[in-house]
Amino acid sequence: MTRRSIRTSEVLVFLGAEEKTAFFRRLREEGLFEGEELAPEEADELRLAKLLMEELGLNAEGVDVALHLRRRLFALERRACAFANALERERQKR
Repeated sequence: MTRRSIRTSEVLVFLGAEEKTAFFRRLREEGLFEGEELAPEEADELRLAKLLMEELGLNAEGVDVALHLRRRLFALERRACAFANALERERQKR
């Protein structure tokens, strides 16, 4: 299965922003969303970054921390599901 990438400029248009906006410039300066193409997960993170900055007043550093914690939470959720599935398979063997 091929993963579709999305142009950063397309996501920004969808969000009602431009690449020249202050929020996006700050994110780029912070090292976030450096490429011209985004994976679907990154596009969702860009949407969330805009929300965090404009609605909650977070700065670029705060967005970086929030996105990092969100990624870790998703990773832990995947690991917990995998562990629960392994336990269930082991239980069914008995």
